[in-house]
Parts: sequence; structure tokens; C-alpha cells
Amino acid sequence: MFELLSRTLRYVFILLIYYFLYNFLKIMIADLRREKSQPKETGFVLQDEDGKNFPLFEINTIGRAEDADIIIDDPFISSKHALIYKRGSKLLIQDLHSTNGTFLNDKRVTKPLRLRENDEITLGTKKFVFLRGEAVGARDGSNLQ
Repeated sequence: MFELLSRTLRYVFILLIYYFLYNFLKIMIADLRREKSQPKETGFVLQDEDGKNFPLFEINTIGRAEDADIIIDDPFISSKHALIYKRGSKLLIQDLHSTNGTFLNDKRVTKPLRLRENDEITLGTKKFVFLRGEAVGARDGSNLQ
């Protein structure tokens, strides 16, 4: 009788361990899926001439289209004008065969080019400055109290 009870408890204990591991893995997988679906900020921003900041993520499309990540209302900007994306630790800009071109520091972008802090990007008639996120507060004084 004692031996039967001992075996039964042993199997119940093993089943509880498997049940715990199953639920633990299920929660971890759900967290990983949720993390992948949320875009990660890179810590950089595009600042336009008016001082408006656009935070940059790992992949950013810029254009007039409603489904662009950064929507710019300018008739000289194509619906999908440019792409800024992260490769390794670098951020690159690429023209998406726009009508009026993409310019980095007054040079036309014909292939993906690396962005550096304070680079000037021209899309259509709009100019943007590529900045670190923490440099934005220092530049406009909003971090001062």
C-alpha cells in the first residue's frame, strides 16, 4: 500500500514539474513574439527645419504615403521616398527611386550610405538633421530646467 502511494506521488510530482515547464515556456515564447512585433528605437532622431523630431527605429520608410513610418506632407516627396535602416551598429539611408532624389550633405544618394551625427538630409524641399536622441534636448534647451 505504501509503495503504491509512493509511486503515485512520484508521478504526480513529475507531472507537476512538466506542467510548470510547459507554462513557463509558453509565457517566454509569447514574450518573444510580443518583443519582435514592437519596433525598437535606435536612439536617433530626424529633426526637421521646424524643430519637429521623428524618432528612428530599426527600419523607417519616409514619404507622403499613409503607410510610411515618417509621413512628410510635401508635393516634392514621393509616396515612398527613402529608407533609413539599421545594419549592425550603423544606420544607413537609401533612396527608393524617388522622383526628386535623396541628398545627404548635398550629395545625391545613389547607394546606401552611412549616417553620422549632424548629417543633413534633403528630401524634396524639406531638410532634416540626423541627431542622437540625447543631443536633441541639448540642442534646443528642453533638457534644462
